[in-house]
Amino acid sequence: MLWWTETLATGILTVDEQHKKIFEKTGEILSLNATSDTKTIHETFDFLSNYVIEHFRDEESAMVKMNYEDFESHSQQHTYFLTEFFKLATEIKQEKIEEETLDNLKILVVEWLANHISQSDKKFAEVMHSLAVSSS
Repeated sequence: MLWWTETLATGILTVDEQHKKIFEKTGEILSLNATSDTKTIHETFDFLSNYVIEHFRDEESAMVKMNYEDFESHSQQHTYFLTEFFKLATEIKQEKIEEETLDNLKILVVEWLANHISQSDKKFAEVMHSLAVSSS
């Protein structure tokens, strides 16, 4: 299981609150299987869909405002996640719910939590904080 720890905090209140929210939902995501209630599976996909759109929009907006030099790379990572996620969401909506599709969702989310937040988001936050310090 993955848990939120303060070592993942970016120091950007909105971003940290959103990250905590996805960590809270991770247990539900990881417990999904092909025999799970269809409504629960669809609700989980709806939550994730709304979450990633809002979260990525907020992060990228902050990056644009500060003219973040690594914006393009970070945005491409978001695009990759969205592309993979919506492929899985389409499979869920169009076909019988398959264990493989749910497993792919779990892998996508776990890799995202383990890598993107702890590396790319932390790098962005460090740059943002250093700009705030240097301008004060």
